[in-house]
Amino acid sequence: MKIVFLAYLHGFGGAEKQNVMLANAMAERGHDVTLISISADNNCYTLDNRVKYIYLPDRKENVLRLATRYQDIKQKLKEIKPDVTVNFWFQSAYMTALMKQSITGKVIYSERGDPGDAEYTGVLGLIRKFTLPKIDGFVFQSKGAQKYFDNKVQQRSIVIPNPVFLRSDDYPTVTERRKVIVTIGRLHPQKNQELLINAFARIAPQIPEYILEIYGDGELKEKLQTKIESLALKNRVFLKGTSKAIHSLIYDASLFVLSSDYEGIPNTLLEAMTLGIPCISTDCRPGGAREIIKDGVDGTIVTVGDIEALSNAMIEALLQTDRVEKMALVARKNMCRFAPDQIYSKWEQFMETL
Repeated sequence: MKIVFLAYLHGFGGAEKQNVMLANAMAERGHDVTLISISADNNCYTLDNRVKYIYLPDRKENVLRLATRYQDIKQKLKEIKPDVTVNFWFQSAYMTALMKQSITGKVIYSERGDPGDAEYTGVLGLIRKFTLPKIDGFVFQSKGAQKYFDNKVQQRSIVIPNPVFLRSDDYPTVTERRKVIVTIGRLHPQKNQELLINAFARIAPQIPEYILEIYGDGELKEKLQTKIESLALKNRVFLKGTSKAIHSLIYDASLFVLSSDYEGIPNTLLEAMTLGIPCISTDCRPGGAREIIKDGVDGTIVTVGDIEALSNAMIEALLQTDRVEKMALVARKNMCRFAPDQIYSKWEQFMETL
Protein backbone atom coordinates (compact mmCIF):
# COMPACT_ATOMS: atom_id res chain seq x y z
CA MET A 1 0.00 0.00 0.00
CA LYS A 2 0.93 3.61 -0.49
CA ILE A 3 0.17 5.32 2.84
CA VAL A 4 0.31 8.99 3.79
CA PHE A 5 0.27 10.07 7.43
CA LEU A 6 -0.79 13.68 8.01
CA ALA A 7 0.64 14.94 11.28
CA TYR A 8 1.23 17.98 13.45
CA LEU A 9 4.72 17.40 14.83
CA HIS A 10 5.24 20.16 17.36
CA GLY A 11 7.48 18.43 19.89
CA PHE A 12 7.39 15.71 22.53
CA GLY A 13 3.90 14.28 22.90
CA GLY A 14 1.98 11.03 22.86
CA ALA A 15 0.17 11.58 19.56
CA GLU A 16 3.37 12.70 17.85
CA LYS A 17 5.25 9.65 19.09
CA GLN A 18 2.52 7.24 18.04
CA ASN A 19 2.27 8.88 14.61
CA VAL A 20 5.99 8.53 13.94
CA MET A 21 6.21 4.98 15.27
CA LEU A 22 3.22 3.83 13.22
CA ALA A 23 4.74 5.32 10.08
CA ASN A 24 8.01 3.52 10.87
CA ALA A 25 6.22 0.21 11.41
CA MET A 26 4.32 0.39 8.12
CA ALA A 27 7.54 1.21 6.25
CA GLU A 28 9.27 -1.73 7.95
CA ARG A 29 6.44 -3.97 6.74
CA GLY A 30 7.19 -2.97 3.15
CA HIS A 31 4.61 -0.26 2.51
CA ASP A 32 5.37 2.99 0.67
CA VAL A 33 5.05 5.54 3.48
CA THR A 34 5.11 9.34 3.53
CA LEU A 35 4.80 11.41 6.70
CA ILE A 36 3.66 15.01 6.18
CA SER A 37 3.85 17.46 9.06
CA ILE A 38 1.60 20.49 8.74
CA SER A 39 2.48 23.88 10.23
CA ALA A 40 5.10 22.54 12.66
CA ASP A 41 8.50 20.95 11.97
CA ASN A 42 9.65 19.70 15.36
CA ASN A 43 9.84 15.92 15.30
CA CYS A 44 11.47 14.70 18.52
CA TYR A 45 11.36 10.99 17.63
CA THR A 46 13.52 8.85 15.35
CA LEU A 47 12.07 8.48 11.87
CA ASP A 48 12.91 5.40 9.81
CA ASN A 49 14.96 6.36 6.74
CA ARG A 50 12.46 4.46 4.57
CA VAL A 51 9.74 6.98 5.51
CA LYS A 52 9.62 9.99 3.20
CA TYR A 53 9.22 13.16 5.26
CA ILE A 54 7.59 16.37 4.02
CA TYR A 55 7.09 19.58 5.96
CA LEU A 56 4.31 21.96 4.85
CA PRO A 57 4.90 25.33 6.51
CA ASP A 58 2.08 27.85 6.77
CA ARG A 59 2.20 30.36 3.90
CA LYS A 60 -0.41 32.74 5.26
CA GLU A 61 -1.66 34.03 8.58
CA ASN A 62 -5.12 34.55 10.13
CA VAL A 63 -8.15 33.53 8.06
CA LEU A 64 -6.13 32.60 4.98
CA ARG A 65 -4.01 30.09 6.88
CA LEU A 66 -6.57 27.26 6.74
CA ALA A 67 -7.29 27.87 3.07
CA THR A 68 -3.62 27.64 2.10
CA ARG A 69 -3.11 24.58 4.33
CA TYR A 70 -5.96 22.88 2.49
CA GLN A 71 -4.47 23.78 -0.90
CA ASP A 72 -0.99 22.58 0.07
CA ILE A 73 -2.23 19.26 1.47
CA LYS A 74 -4.35 18.69 -1.61
CA GLN A 75 -1.45 19.40 -3.95
CA LYS A 76 0.90 17.00 -2.14
CA LEU A 77 -1.69 14.23 -2.09
CA LYS A 78 -2.28 14.73 -5.83
CA GLU A 79 1.44 14.17 -6.38
CA ILE A 80 1.68 11.11 -4.10
CA LYS A 81 -1.64 9.43 -5.01
CA PRO A 82 -1.95 7.38 -1.78
CA ASP A 83 -4.17 4.34 -1.26
CA VAL A 84 -4.80 5.47 2.33
CA THR A 85 -4.47 8.81 4.13
CA VAL A 86 -4.25 8.54 7.93
CA ASN A 87 -5.00 11.53 10.18
CA PHE A 88 -4.16 11.85 13.88
CA TRP A 89 -5.40 15.45 13.83
CA PHE A 90 -9.04 16.38 13.25
CA GLN A 91 -8.18 19.44 11.17
CA SER A 92 -6.38 17.38 8.53
CA ALA A 93 -9.10 14.73 8.79
CA TYR A 94 -11.92 17.09 7.87
CA MET A 95 -9.81 18.71 5.15
CA THR A 96 -9.06 15.38 3.47
CA ALA A 97 -12.70 14.31 3.94
CA LEU A 98 -13.69 17.24 1.72
CA MET A 99 -11.35 16.16 -1.10
CA LYS A 100 -12.06 13.65 -3.84
CA GLN A 101 -11.16 10.06 -3.00
CA SER A 102 -9.11 9.92 -6.21
CA ILE A 103 -6.78 12.39 -4.46
CA THR A 104 -6.73 11.01 -0.91
CA GLY A 105 -7.43 7.32 -1.26
CA LYS A 106 -9.35 6.00 1.73
CA VAL A 107 -9.42 8.48 4.61
CA ILE A 108 -8.87 7.31 8.21
CA TYR A 109 -9.28 9.48 11.28
CA SER A 110 -7.73 8.32 14.55
CA GLU A 111 -9.26 10.16 17.52
CA ARG A 112 -6.42 10.79 19.98
CA GLY A 113 -8.20 12.63 22.78
CA ASP A 114 -11.67 13.17 24.23
CA PRO A 115 -14.36 13.34 21.51
CA GLY A 116 -16.69 14.99 24.03
CA ASP A 117 -14.34 17.91 24.65
CA ALA A 118 -15.86 21.39 24.80
CA GLU A 119 -13.96 22.48 21.68
CA TYR A 120 -16.47 20.52 19.60
CA THR A 121 -19.49 22.48 20.85
CA GLY A 122 -19.01 25.40 18.45
CA VAL A 123 -18.07 25.70 14.80
CA LEU A 124 -15.76 22.70 15.04
CA GLY A 125 -18.71 20.61 16.17
CA LEU A 126 -20.68 21.61 13.08
CA ILE A 127 -17.70 20.78 10.89
CA ARG A 128 -17.40 17.37 12.55
CA LYS A 129 -21.08 16.63 12.06
CA PHE A 130 -20.81 17.49 8.34
CA THR A 131 -17.52 15.70 7.59
CA LEU A 132 -17.70 12.47 9.65
CA PRO A 133 -20.01 10.77 7.10
CA LYS A 134 -17.35 11.39 4.44
CA ILE A 135 -14.55 9.63 6.38
CA ASP A 136 -14.01 5.99 5.41
CA GLY A 137 -12.65 4.57 8.66
CA PHE A 138 -12.10 5.48 12.30
CA VAL A 139 -9.53 4.20 14.79
CA PHE A 140 -10.33 4.77 18.45
CA GLN A 141 -7.96 4.19 21.34
CA SER A 142 -10.68 3.07 23.75
CA LYS A 143 -14.19 1.67 23.74
CA GLY A 144 -15.31 4.76 25.62
CA ALA A 145 -14.27 7.00 22.73
CA GLN A 146 -15.87 4.67 20.19
CA LYS A 147 -19.20 4.60 22.04
CA TYR A 148 -19.38 8.39 22.02
CA PHE A 149 -20.32 8.27 18.32
CA ASP A 150 -23.44 6.97 16.59
CA ASN A 151 -23.78 3.52 15.03
CA LYS A 152 -22.87 4.74 11.54
CA VAL A 153 -19.44 5.79 12.77
CA GLN A 154 -19.01 2.76 15.03
CA GLN A 155 -19.70 0.42 12.11
CA ARG A 156 -16.77 1.96 10.21
CA SER A 157 -14.42 1.86 13.18
CA ILE A 158 -12.05 -0.28 15.19
CA VAL A 159 -10.54 0.08 18.67
CA ILE A 160 -6.74 -0.13 18.62
CA PRO A 161 -4.82 0.97 21.74
CA ASN A 162 -1.32 2.38 21.65
CA PRO A 163 1.61 -0.03 21.70
CA VAL A 164 4.29 -0.03 24.37
CA PHE A 165 7.79 0.25 22.92
CA LEU A 166 9.65 -0.29 26.17
CA ARG A 167 11.28 -3.49 27.30
CA SER A 168 11.32 -3.61 31.07
CA ASP A 169 14.32 -5.97 30.87
CA ASP A 170 16.39 -3.11 29.45
CA TYR A 171 16.33 -1.36 32.83
CA PRO A 172 18.01 -2.44 36.08
CA THR A 173 16.04 -4.47 38.57
CA VAL A 174 14.90 -2.18 41.35
CA THR A 175 15.98 -3.34 44.81
CA GLU A 176 15.31 -0.03 46.54
CA ARG A 177 13.11 2.74 45.20
CA ARG A 178 14.03 6.41 45.29
CA LYS A 179 11.67 8.42 47.45
CA VAL A 180 10.27 10.23 44.46
CA ILE A 181 6.78 10.59 42.97
CA VAL A 182 6.85 11.27 39.23
CA THR A 183 4.52 12.35 36.46
CA ILE A 184 5.10 13.05 32.76
CA GLY A 185 3.06 15.26 30.46
CA ARG A 186 2.77 18.61 28.73
CA LEU A 187 2.28 21.46 31.16
CA HIS A 188 -1.24 22.03 29.91
CA PRO A 189 -4.69 22.25 31.54
CA GLN A 190 -5.58 18.81 30.13
CA LYS A 191 -2.87 17.16 32.25
CA ASN A 192 -3.97 18.97 35.43
CA GLN A 193 -0.60 18.90 37.17
CA GLU A 194 -2.04 21.52 39.53
CA LEU A 195 -4.27 18.82 41.01
CA LEU A 196 -1.21 16.64 41.65
CA ILE A 197 0.70 19.52 43.27
CA ASN A 198 -2.25 20.30 45.55
CA ALA A 199 -2.64 16.63 46.46
CA PHE A 200 1.07 16.35 47.24
CA ALA A 201 0.85 19.49 49.42
CA ARG A 202 -1.84 17.79 51.53
CA ILE A 203 0.32 14.77 52.31
CA ALA A 204 3.78 16.39 52.26
CA PRO A 205 4.03 16.75 56.08
CA GLN A 206 3.37 13.00 56.46
CA ILE A 207 6.11 12.01 54.00
CA PRO A 208 8.91 14.56 54.58
CA GLU A 209 11.50 12.42 52.81
CA TYR A 210 9.59 12.34 49.46
CA ILE A 211 9.77 14.79 46.56
CA LEU A 212 7.60 15.25 43.46
CA GLU A 213 9.16 15.49 39.97
CA ILE A 214 7.07 16.78 37.07
CA TYR A 215 8.50 16.07 33.60
CA GLY A 216 7.29 18.08 30.63
CA ASP A 217 7.21 21.57 29.18
CA GLY A 218 4.37 23.83 28.15
CA GLU A 219 2.33 26.95 28.58
CA LEU A 220 1.65 26.47 32.30
CA LYS A 221 5.27 26.34 33.43
CA GLU A 222 5.29 29.76 35.11
CA LYS A 223 1.84 29.28 36.64
CA LEU A 224 2.80 25.92 38.12
CA GLN A 225 6.08 27.27 39.46
CA THR A 226 4.17 30.09 41.15
CA LYS A 227 1.78 27.52 42.65
CA ILE A 228 4.71 25.46 43.96
CA GLU A 229 6.26 28.50 45.60
CA SER A 230 2.96 29.68 47.08
CA LEU A 231 2.66 26.31 48.84
CA ALA A 232 6.24 26.60 50.14
CA LEU A 233 7.21 23.48 48.18
CA LYS A 234 10.07 24.77 46.05
CA ASN A 235 12.43 22.32 47.77
CA ARG A 236 9.97 19.42 47.40
CA VAL A 237 8.36 19.84 43.95
CA PHE A 238 10.47 20.23 40.80
CA LEU A 239 9.60 21.02 37.18
CA LYS A 240 12.16 18.89 35.33
CA GLY A 241 11.48 19.73 31.67
CA THR A 242 11.77 17.04 28.99
CA SER A 243 14.36 14.37 28.27
CA LYS A 244 14.91 11.71 25.61
CA ALA A 245 16.23 9.47 28.39
CA ILE A 246 13.11 9.88 30.51
CA HIS A 247 12.72 6.19 31.38
CA SER A 248 16.25 5.98 32.77
CA LEU A 249 15.33 8.87 35.04
CA ILE A 250 12.10 7.41 36.45
CA TYR A 251 12.34 3.60 36.42
CA ASP A 252 13.16 3.42 40.16
CA ALA A 253 10.58 5.99 41.34
CA SER A 254 8.28 5.03 44.19
CA LEU A 255 5.10 6.14 42.46
CA PHE A 256 3.84 7.37 39.09
CA VAL A 257 0.71 9.55 39.02
CA LEU A 258 -1.37 10.56 36.01
CA SER A 259 -3.65 13.45 36.98
CA SER A 260 -5.23 14.23 33.58
CA ASP A 261 -8.81 15.34 33.02
CA TYR A 262 -8.91 13.57 29.65
CA GLU A 263 -6.63 11.35 27.57
CA GLY A 264 -6.83 8.92 24.70
CA ILE A 265 -4.70 5.99 25.77
CA PRO A 266 -2.06 7.62 28.00
CA ASN A 267 1.35 6.52 26.75
CA THR A 268 3.13 7.62 29.90
CA LEU A 269 0.89 5.39 32.02
CA LEU A 270 1.52 2.40 29.75
CA GLU A 271 5.26 2.99 29.97
CA ALA A 272 5.32 3.49 33.74
CA MET A 273 3.40 0.24 34.25
CA THR A 274 5.77 -1.57 31.89
CA LEU A 275 8.70 -0.30 33.97
CA GLY A 276 7.03 -1.76 37.06
CA ILE A 277 6.45 1.56 38.83
CA PRO A 278 3.39 1.54 41.11
CA CYS A 279 0.77 3.66 39.34
CA ILE A 280 -2.22 5.84 40.16
CA SER A 281 -4.40 7.46 37.49
CA THR A 282 -7.48 9.61 37.38
CA ASP A 283 -10.46 8.06 35.61
CA CYS A 284 -9.88 10.47 32.74
CA ARG A 285 -12.37 10.84 29.90
CA PRO A 286 -13.25 8.95 27.76
CA GLY A 287 -12.05 5.94 29.72
CA GLY A 288 -8.65 4.95 28.32
CA ALA A 289 -6.92 4.75 31.70
CA ARG A 290 -9.61 2.44 33.04
CA GLU A 291 -9.01 0.13 30.07
CA ILE A 292 -5.33 -0.07 31.03
CA ILE A 293 -5.59 -0.31 34.82
CA LYS A 294 -7.66 -2.92 36.62
CA ASP A 295 -8.37 -0.92 39.76
CA GLY A 296 -6.90 -2.59 42.83
CA VAL A 297 -5.27 -5.33 40.74
CA ASP A 298 -2.45 -3.68 38.80
CA GLY A 299 -2.90 -0.04 39.77
CA THR A 300 -5.28 2.48 41.29
CA ILE A 301 -8.00 4.62 39.68
CA VAL A 302 -9.35 7.78 41.35
CA THR A 303 -12.06 10.26 40.41
CA VAL A 304 -11.04 13.08 38.05
CA GLY A 305 -10.33 16.35 39.84
CA ASP A 306 -10.75 14.91 43.35
CA ILE A 307 -7.87 16.20 45.50
CA GLU A 308 -8.90 14.18 48.55
CA ALA A 309 -9.20 10.91 46.61
CA LEU A 310 -5.85 11.44 44.93
CA SER A 311 -3.99 12.44 48.09
CA ASN A 312 -5.48 9.46 49.99
CA ALA A 313 -4.46 7.06 47.22
CA MET A 314 -0.94 8.49 47.16
CA ILE A 315 -0.36 8.25 50.90
CA GLU A 316 -1.76 4.70 50.99
CA ALA A 317 0.55 3.66 48.14
CA LEU A 318 3.61 5.12 49.86
CA LEU A 319 2.77 3.57 53.23
CA GLN A 320 1.62 0.17 51.93
CA THR A 321 4.60 -0.63 49.76
CA ASP A 322 4.21 -4.42 49.80
CA ARG A 323 0.69 -4.18 48.40
CA VAL A 324 1.52 -1.73 45.61
CA GLU A 325 4.71 -3.58 44.65
CA LYS A 326 2.64 -6.72 44.09
CA MET A 327 0.25 -4.74 41.90
CA ALA A 328 3.20 -3.29 39.96
CA LEU A 329 4.47 -6.81 39.21
CA VAL A 330 1.04 -7.77 37.87
CA ALA A 331 1.03 -4.60 35.76
CA ARG A 332 4.35 -5.52 34.11
CA LYS A 333 2.94 -8.89 33.09
CA ASN A 334 -0.34 -7.40 31.85
CA MET A 335 1.40 -4.96 29.51
CA CYS A 336 2.18 -7.79 27.06
CA ARG A 337 -1.22 -7.16 25.48
CA PHE A 338 0.15 -3.85 24.16
CA ALA A 339 3.05 -5.45 22.26
CA PRO A 340 3.85 -3.38 19.12
CA ASP A 341 3.65 -6.29 16.65
CA GLN A 342 0.08 -7.10 17.71
CA ILE A 343 -1.01 -3.47 17.57
CA TYR A 344 0.54 -2.75 14.17
CA SER A 345 -0.95 -5.89 12.66
CA LYS A 346 -4.38 -4.55 13.61
CA TRP A 347 -3.61 -1.22 11.94
CA GLU A 348 -2.32 -2.92 8.80
CA GLN A 349 -5.34 -5.24 8.55
CA PHE A 350 -7.75 -2.33 9.02
CA MET A 351 -6.09 -0.32 6.25
CA GLU A 352 -6.03 -3.33 3.93
CA THR A 353 -9.69 -4.04 4.62
CA LEU A 354 -10.62 -0.46 3.69
